[in-house]
Amino acid sequence: MELTTTTTKKGRINVIADGEYQFTVPAFIWYASSLCGETEAEPEELEALRLEGESSDAYEKALRLLGQRAHGEAELKRKLRQKYSPAAVESAMVKLRESRLVDDAAFADALAEELYRRKAWAPERILQELLSRGIDAETAKNAANGIDIDRKQGIIDIISKTRLPERPTRKDADRLIRRLLNAGYSMGEIREVVSFSETTEEF
Repeated sequence: MELTTTTTKKGRINVIADGEYQFTVPAFIWYASSLCGETEAEPEELEALRLEGESSDAYEKALRLLGQRAHGEAELKRKLRQKYSPAAVESAMVKLRESRLVDDAAFADALAEELYRRKAWAPERILQELLSRGIDAETAKNAANGIDIDRKQGIIDIISKTRLPERPTRKDADRLIRRLLNAGYSMGEIREVVSFSETTEEF
């Protein structure tokens, strides 16, 4: 196949074979390629170059995402696969692992601490969240159970963050109970902290 190239305004290289545009790669990928300076290329060589360029782009995208906030590996893969092929994503992930830029155990530990500090969630609820982020079960359990929490204080913190009227009604109490249950606390734990009136609409 006859090989030609053009340069984009951003300095990337458009690869053209037999007069038809094929793909665009970062300039440094092109200039380091064995095809640079050649006028002919085999389809397999073009495909290898295309994958190398796509993998580089996926890696750069991953770095930008990690620069915004920490990500678990599964979450990062999911976002990258919205734009890049599975092969390119896996290639980028290998490089990230080798550079220790993705570490599910460290990510899970940090997220568990944040969820307790910011939302006062119990370990049971934190575990659910970690699993939903794609963290494997053992790593998630270690992180959720590894945080030093005061369950009673966690309930108190959630109550203090809940906007209740000056004279809360039973409906307000039910809303608070749902929030506490959703945070992973049991009804028994909740009743140890909050007394609910059985004879009035207040508590």
